[in-house]
Amino acid sequence: MMWARLAWAALCAFIVYGSLGEWSPYYPGTWAPTLVVPRDVAINVILYVAFGVLGFLSMRAGYGRHWLRLTGRIVLLALLFSASNEVFQLYTIDRVASLTDIVSAVIGAFIGGVAASLFSSSGAVSREPR
Repeated sequence: MMWARLAWAALCAFIVYGSLGEWSPYYPGTWAPTLVVPRDVAINVILYVAFGVLGFLSMRAGYGRHWLRLTGRIVLLALLFSASNEVFQLYTIDRVASLTDIVSAVIGAFIGGVAASLFSSSGAVSREPR
């Protein structure tokens, strides 16, 4: 599934680009862990649903275990990826880092991973030729 890997990489680049703000290493950004902006939450969930779907499709060919373990791996990747984006936002002057963004990313990735496993061709992770 080369197309899924390329699309996943493009999505990651899009998320990083969208998370960037005006870089300012000498003026720390804002950390508001409980800030909830419904529009931002919805955007994060939608983007990370796609992250979960593309991640599942990218990794399922070489993964011989249960689909839920693969989904868990993708959720962990989403957690680390989103947390790193939030840390980078601490060094911008026009962005606000929030724990809410990380949680919404994890929820979206889980939904995407489960959806991809349900709607994949076999419904289970199988070893396909690369």
